[in-house]
Amino acid sequence: MRKVIMGAAAAAMLAGSSMANAAPVARQASPVAKSDSLHGGELWLAILAAGLLAFILFQINENGNETLPLSP
Repeated sequence: MRKVIMGAAAAAMLAGSSMANAAPVARQASPVAKSDSLHGGELWLAILAAGLLAFILFQINENGNETLPLSP
C-alpha cells in the first residue's frame, strides 16, 4: 500500500509540474497606487515584539514560592 501511495504522489508531482509549464500565462502588472497604505505598521509590530519578549523573560525568571530541588 505504501508503494502505491508513493507512486501516486510522484505521478501527481510530475503531472502537476508538466501542466503548469504547458499552460499559457498572460501576465499583467498590478497597480501600485495604494501600496503605501501599510506604511507605519512597523511601529506596532516592534511594540508587540518588545511586549512579548518582556512577557517571556518575566515568565522564565519568575521564581514564585516553589522550592526547587537541590543537587547533592
